[in-house]
Amino acid sequence: MSASDSSKDTRGIYQDPAEIDPNLWSELSSLEVNDVCVRASVRYEKDRGCYRIPFLHKTYGCFPERRLIECLDHGDHHKPTFEFYLVLLTYLLRAQPIGLSGRTVTGSEIRGGDFFFRGPHVLFTRPLEKRFGRDAQTFLEAGLLLGGGQTDFGDVSFRLWPLPKIPLGYILWLEDEEFPPRLVITFDASVEEHLPLDVIWALVNRVGKALLRST
Repeated sequence: MSASDSSKDTRGIYQDPAEIDPNLWSELSSLEVNDVCVRASVRYEKDRGCYRIPFLHKTYGCFPERRLIECLDHGDHHKPTFEFYLVLLTYLLRAQPIGLSGRTVTGSEIRGGDFFFRGPHVLFTRPLEKRFGRDAQTFLEAGLLLGGGQTDFGDVSFRLWPLPKIPLGYILWLEDEEFPPRLVITFDASVEEHLPLDVIWALVNRVGKALLRST
């Protein structure tokens, strides 16, 4: 099992974090800590033996020796999923020491995305359109609650930072008499240097579900 298996999570196969490929943990344990911190823009707590990873408005600890990821914020007892483990582990392993490109792209403009983000791998937009397609204010509030900042696109939009080097833009056009609601998710073009397509897809799933839960 590897990162390419992430799509199986939604089909009910890989859901338990214990099913994560142990090679991912072994690889992370073998890496030089400072290198990981520089590449991924994260911190390491030596006393606790964990990487501190900001994800949206919370901070998670990744403990390579314990093979554990947990929220470090007090009062949060939500257990991270297989998909969430996969996203954070892959980010720590694959993030590159580069800045943002400044070029905004959609999923279909990411290398290979036009083919990949279809069918079972369609990006997580439809549930958000259904929930927020007539309610711009609630959609904006959901984004702000997750630490986002309002932007000036579509009828309502914001930008989130699920990971330190990976911003996501959410642009919603509301339903009207002629057209159904339409949501577009945007990325900085550098995203393809940090994560493979299936993990980008998994990341968007996690963020979309967080938006649904936040209101």
